[in-house]
Amino acid sequence: MRKCPKCGRENDDSFSFCLDCGEPLVPKPAASGQQAAASTSPPSAAAQPAAAPAASSPAQQKAAPASQAAQPAAGAEPTLPCPSCGKPVNPGDAFCAHCGHRMSDSGPRSTMFLHTAGPEAGAQPRARLILINPDGTEGAVYNLAEGKTVIGRSQGAIQFSDDPYMSPQHAQLEYSQGRITVSDAGSLNGVYLKLTAPTAVAPGATFRIGRQLLRLELPGEFTPLDIKAPDGDDSRFWGSPPPTVWARLVQVLEGGKIGEIHLLVLPEVIIGREEGNIRFPEDGFISSRHCALTNKQGDCQLRDLGSSNGTYLKISGPRQLQNGDRLQVGSQVLKVDLS
Repeated sequence: MRKCPKCGRENDDSFSFCLDCGEPLVPKPAASGQQAAASTSPPSAAAQPAAAPAASSPAQQKAAPASQAAQPAAGAEPTLPCPSCGKPVNPGDAFCAHCGHRMSDSGPRSTMFLHTAGPEAGAQPRARLILINPDGTEGAVYNLAEGKTVIGRSQGAIQFSDDPYMSPQHAQLEYSQGRITVSDAGSLNGVYLKLTAPTAVAPGATFRIGRQLLRLELPGEFTPLDIKAPDGDDSRFWGSPPPTVWARLVQVLEGGKIGEIHLLVLPEVIIGREEGNIRFPEDGFISSRHCALTNKQGDCQLRDLGSSNGTYLKISGPRQLQNGDRLQVGSQVLKVDLS
């Protein structure tokens, strides 16, 4: 019997393709000792051809029905001709054993024999990462084995050597018992997870929208102006009324420099390209209304507003991933596939 390397089905030695999945079958190599014995040993008496039966008379041949040899054995289901190679195929076979043609659409099928898959089938990877190309299409696929997998620019099982924002050892994935956990491996730029629901954030949280890197901070106090009243002047210095600021949003530029600083006063702050309280009109990767920061009695949440490119929050510790989650590691976006 030949075991299918893909699904584990036991097939007859004469078959070239698996009956269940159509996988090509590799023939078993014959033992060299048996081949030598077969070529040198004289044929035994049992191996001699049997005496031919006496030829029947013309009358006897005429008496036998002409269709008798073409009839199937009693109780046997008639075979179907393969539409590809023409050889007989049992109605219950999903594929032709001779040429591998799929038979599912070639005629009626009966119930197939239930068998146990071999260890090769169980060893197939059940988790993988799919690279998302800049145009949104799916690219390279990385199968995850049980245990730890490192992602980096020059180290690990998954490498992106041309990504300058990727650390040599950037992130670590651990796959065990159907669960995947991701953690930062001490990278410079961190690991970001795409939001799928409103998420609580605290001062120090960093998130990415489009090409912008933004950090949420406590309001803090600015250095006051050094203003001294003249001697004998007891008047008060006039200025704007102090706003009620619950946080500030800082734009982080390349190299870690500070860009724009936005004071958050309203209980909900909309961030976008064309609409909202904070706008980045020149960033074409940000949606018109991209995300929102809300403050409800001191509890702050960040949520995506259905943007095209998503909102990615930097993780601060190990995070368990779900099917369909997207990671941003360096400049790469990777989708989790647990199906």
